[in-house]
Amino acid sequence: MKSKEIMTLKRMGSKYPSRLSFSRSMLRLLVREKWKIRKSKFDLDKNGYGTVIYEVDTLKGIYSLICFSRFLNDEERSDRVIADKWDTAYTLHIGKISKKNLNRLKENVPLQELGRNSPNEIILSRANKSVRLFKKVVECLSNGEQPSIKEINEVGYLMRTTAVYGSGKFGLSDFERTKKATLFDQPFRAEMLSVYIIREFSVDLVEHIAHHINPKKAVKLDKKIKQHLGIGNSTGLGMAPFVIKHPKLIHKWMNQFNLAVNKIYSLKNINQKKLNEFIKLIEKSKDYLKEVKTVDSFQIKKNAKALADIKKTIIFLKKNNPKKNNYQWKNIIDFAYKNLNYDAQEIIKVQLIELYPEIADPLGDDMSNSDDLYIKSNEKISSLIEFIEKNYQWAIKIDFNKKENSYLFWYISEEKLEPRLGERYNEKGSELEQPLGIGKLVQILYNFLLQHKETHKETVAKFLLSYPEYRGIIRRIQTLSDYKFGEVKDNILAKNTMPIDMLRFKLSFFGASRYDPKSDRWLRVSFFAGAPFYRDLSNKNVDTWGFTTMNSYN
Repeated sequence: MKSKEIMTLKRMGSKYPSRLSFSRSMLRLLVREKWKIRKSKFDLDKNGYGTVIYEVDTLKGIYSLICFSRFLNDEERSDRVIADKWDTAYTLHIGKISKKNLNRLKENVPLQELGRNSPNEIILSRANKSVRLFKKVVECLSNGEQPSIKEINEVGYLMRTTAVYGSGKFGLSDFERTKKATLFDQPFRAEMLSVYIIREFSVDLVEHIAHHINPKKAVKLDKKIKQHLGIGNSTGLGMAPFVIKHPKLIHKWMNQFNLAVNKIYSLKNINQKKLNEFIKLIEKSKDYLKEVKTVDSFQIKKNAKALADIKKTIIFLKKNNPKKNNYQWKNIIDFAYKNLNYDAQEIIKVQLIELYPEIADPLGDDMSNSDDLYIKSNEKISSLIEFIEKNYQWAIKIDFNKKENSYLFWYISEEKLEPRLGERYNEKGSELEQPLGIGKLVQILYNFLLQHKETHKETVAKFLLSYPEYRGIIRRIQTLSDYKFGEVKDNILAKNTMPIDMLRFKLSFFGASRYDPKSDRWLRVSFFAGAPFYRDLSNKNVDTWGFTTMNSYN
């Protein structure tokens, strides 16, 4: 499949997590290197307010996740980025925590963006209780009872993060320093470790409160019910520009994923045992689609269509006999591309990758790339024009004179310094627009070059001496000539753009599941749903939790 078909918003918005996702590769590393996680401090009052520290002992030193829990009025609890109070706040710190550092962090971490952090802090996060389920689980456990797994499945998590910051924000260690000074040399692994431990904390917290309500009768969560819990996350527009601003990194992720698919595509002579394993994985994804909860009508229809196509796939698979047909995975992938919707196609690819850890896992350990862009100064303008015509047809054919094609503009909010989306013809502020509409920028450059034929024999270097305003877009175009998956091949300024497609694309590489859109601009998801908790984690179960269902723990 060509990059122009892969990197469209609709296909990007149909992605699912896979073995290459950062949550999966982080847990494999944890098991492979035998990291130890222990509570070095557990200082909570009977209501669950106070401080907890989890120490992670690795081959390259100790890291500490510090959790601050405090009282919060229900009316103050909000998922919005403009909130300034949360039930809990967290930071991942390099090394053990001294008393001096703990006092500093206690003053600053609960303030989140308004606090002061040091380069010894890698991650900053906060989370709110999912009040209904949290109270229900406390009530059950304190009475010596277990909540039903169906009740757990309705929500999916006890707590929901509303931000997981890293990479130099708010004084934190930036990624260039982090990958040199720590073991976190791959994107977002530190974030995923933090989220995994926050999930542990959510259960420790609910069990602690239940015990203090009724010490004689309270019980701990049943292991199977507990495992079905994830840690929630509420994500909005702030995540979307990342996909535009880091094109080489996005290329790397997609290239690794497609490399895994292509290697499997070329495998010959698939036996019946392997086919049966695949059918079981597809049936598991069918059950997942039946169980996953969302109230969004668009996502409900999307899931229903994917479910229908997965059922169709199972019928197709069971009719085939590898012994008779010299069977190849190529047959199944080609069937998917010809007959299934995007979501079902992505599920097919993800579950095929699941069968071949020897192919996928090394690729999942190599997901990093430089963000550097560069100018090819000796290239002729005529060659640049030819490249635009070959690779940016999607951009130069857009009619930006039509309002619906330049309807949106991206800007940064003054209050929270977070990305926002405005409507150009209905709202003020378009003069603050960020240069994220790559299609429009490419077309402006292209039209200018066509109108200035005298520049065609010039080098890029000479051209930019006269027209330096085009340096940024030329640098991007030239760099990405070597990175075919780096560009989103759609107009993100169009009125019908659904930013949630970019969010889902990025979240799939994080490992998020249970997509529950709240609009076309923000959604809730779950991380680590179905993953074993630390005490139960082993080589045997570290990779068994994709598309987890209520029956996965029987």
